[in-house]
Amino acid sequence: MTIVSPSRQQERRETSTRALLEAASELVLESGFASMTFAAVGERAGYSRAMVTARFGSKQGLIEAMLERIVGQWRDRELVSQDDWTGLDFLTHFIDALTRQAETDARGMRVLYALMFEAIGGEQLLQDHFREFHRGMRESMSSAVARGQADGSVKTSLDAEAEGAFVVTAVRGVGFQWLLDPECFDAPVAFHHLHDVLVNRLGA
Repeated sequence: MTIVSPSRQQERRETSTRALLEAASELVLESGFASMTFAAVGERAGYSRAMVTARFGSKQGLIEAMLERIVGQWRDRELVSQDDWTGLDFLTHFIDALTRQAETDARGMRVLYALMFEAIGGEQLLQDHFREFHRGMRESMSSAVARGQADGSVKTSLDAEAEGAFVVTAVRGVGFQWLLDPECFDAPVAFHHLHDVLVNRLGA
């Protein structure tokens, strides 16, 4: 009997997880999250439905893993060095990070937005996730504005909560137009412009 080392087992697990999440992403873009099945994910990835169930447990677990892959890894990579950032630095770094993702990982962003906009159509699982996701995002942006007001980088006359909501609204507007009309709408250009707008609008 062949004994597989723990490191080799971990490598195989990570490889199969990547393949399953990639297959799920493809299916989301092709037919939507609601109609995606574990059997289809397993078949697309070259594994069994049982493996998909064992790895994620449910669609709830699958959506959490997909979001972590797209958003969590991006956040850890792009927004890790915050200790010496002002509030305005955080907001502009956030927009710049989205610009880089649109330039280098357009597919990942398209999967994220496809899931978001499918939630509007009544898929309860997605609605629950993205309702909380956007509440947290608005809170994070508003906190950055308030931090900027405290450190002197953001105008104190502004309403932090309203400006935080504005940032999220603008970002989602860019995403919607890009998802709808990618051939005629340039997301990186729009994000670059949004960066300049925020500096002029918020900067003290």
